[in-house]
Amino acid sequence: MQVEFSAIHPDHILPLWKKIAPLFERLVNEQGSDSLENIFDSLVIKQHNLLWMAWEKDNLDNILMVISTRLVEGGIFEILGCVGQDRYLWMNYFSTLEQYAKDNNCNRIMIKNGRKGWQRDLSKQGMKITGYTFEKNI
Repeated sequence: MQVEFSAIHPDHILPLWKKIAPLFERLVNEQGSDSLENIFDSLVIKQHNLLWMAWEKDNLDNILMVISTRLVEGGIFEILGCVGQDRYLWMNYFSTLEQYAKDNNCNRIMIKNGRKGWQRDLSKQGMKITGYTFEKNI
């Protein structure tokens, strides 16, 4: 299967939302990510975050993966969440994300709340563990 991967302009997200919302809902449910409403707001309304998407070439109904990212002050490109059919698919496009970060004058890529199991694959991309995030619901 051939795959397309690209950033999606905020103006083009609304027509796709019914297809991508279930993926983001998995992120909310499985990883305790932000609410679906806040994800939508950040991508479409406020446009603080940028949606990246992978889909089967010539079949936009088969969305394979979505990634939410943002540019943070201080030259940081932050990957906020990634979810899809193949959890490792996004690694194939890491260089695209890295190039986007460089093109936007970022000097660091950050993934908060990453999983320890990602260490092996992310180290191949030149990333290193600098800390863990811990939290407790009370």
